[in-house]
Amino acid sequence: MGAQTKIYFVSDIHGSERCFRKFLNAGPLYKADVMIMGGDLAGKELLIISQKIGGSGYSFKVNEKTFEIQTNEELGEAKQFIADLGLYSYVGHSEEIQAMQEEQTFEAFMETLMRERMLKWLEIADQKLRSSNMPLYWMLGNDDPQSWAPYLRDCPWGTYTEDGIIKIDDDHEMISWGYANPTPWQTAREQSEEELLATLEKKISTIENIDNAIFNLHAPPFESGLDEAPLLNDQWVPQNEGGQVKMVPVGSKSVRQVIDTYQPLLGLHGHIHESQGFRKLGRTLVINPGSDHTTGTLNGVLVTVTKDKLKGHQIVRG
Repeated sequence: MGAQTKIYFVSDIHGSERCFRKFLNAGPLYKADVMIMGGDLAGKELLIISQKIGGSGYSFKVNEKTFEIQTNEELGEAKQFIADLGLYSYVGHSEEIQAMQEEQTFEAFMETLMRERMLKWLEIADQKLRSSNMPLYWMLGNDDPQSWAPYLRDCPWGTYTEDGIIKIDDDHEMISWGYANPTPWQTAREQSEEELLATLEKKISTIENIDNAIFNLHAPPFESGLDEAPLLNDQWVPQNEGGQVKMVPVGSKSVRQVIDTYQPLLGLHGHIHESQGFRKLGRTLVINPGSDHTTGTLNGVLVTVTKDKLKGHQIVRG
């Protein structure tokens, strides 16, 4: 690479096929030198496409709106529409899903759907980016199954980043970690703040030039302005104050501590979809592109770094 490196960073697409396709197209479009996927590839929900009584078509509901399907072509279009929203689909009856839940096979069924989509994405990335030799760096997030790590290590194109230091160019080393501090949902990859701090300190100890380092950490730093999320009660219902949803910081204190202590050049974060933005913590620029994956809108950031400084940064949407 030349005297400067343009980074295109995206996070939290949560199963959205539309967002993933946009991601692969956007890197070359923005003339990025490096593409980074910051975790949370997996979707979370299953939507049932119900067959009507008598077998005369199908229907499904999204956001309280019912969609009717009459032909196999429309069924295929419906499946793609659902996938673009980040959901997984099942053609059948709700009773069948209930039976899986009762037999405790539903979780394995969902994992199969999630894995199939993710493996398909790895193949598409290879087809799209290999010919241009575009560097692509993958990371898992807190909502992604840890069982996916071997697939990313062996992916046909790109590099899995959580195993060690990545040199994105001659001057900038990057550490990556997709585990988050504890959440109310007890997601797949969480650590206590003590565990998270120990992990990060171990990774940081291997960096040669901390001043030029990039911390690619899924959880944003605590009280950074990039970690504001709705305050929830015991039933996970957002709480209001003065007629508005009350927001509170939910980022990681360990991530904040290592950024305050070591002052890397750049922090790349995600996890908290509502908190898009840039902030300065001392000399460190920290970024959260946010996420609008449920609408098929892709949020990303472009950051240009030179040998020892940041040249520019901007949020891009599409």
